[in-house]
Amino acid sequence: MKLDEKDLKILALLQEDANISNKELAAATNLTVTPVYERIKKLHAMSLLKKKVFLLDRKKLGLNVMVLVFVNIEKHSEEGALNFMNEIKKFAEVVECLHITGAFDFQLKVYARDIDHFHEFHFKKLASIKNVRHMESHFVMKEVINTTSFPLFTN
Repeated sequence: MKLDEKDLKILALLQEDANISNKELAAATNLTVTPVYERIKKLHAMSLLKKKVFLLDRKKLGLNVMVLVFVNIEKHSEEGALNFMNEIKKFAEVVECLHITGAFDFQLKVYARDIDHFHEFHFKKLASIKNVRHMESHFVMKEVINTTSFPLFTN
């Protein structure tokens, strides 16, 4: 998959604003609208552009608490890990689940309205998953970097 500087510029601009017009992309890349349209079509065909979404302001939605939860499971078999992964998908509070290496098996990013909401989530939902051995929660005090944009490099 070979991308040139213009492709990377288009991808970078689309990551910042998925609603940017082809005319604006053309101006930013020194292309005309038709080549921009063709490049975007190619990027879709290459499955680089997955979907267009809006990013919401979590605090305006009342989700004032972000918690990183590290989880160890009892059985490290494929079945045990798959069971945890399937169960964790049921909870709206969990927006990210990573199967990791190191001292823990999984890292979760959890959003809650407040400490009481997280407490309820922790004991009524998370702790009810079979095969969970240990959990450690870390409350995020400040988001220093929070982006959905991938770094783009030329080959």
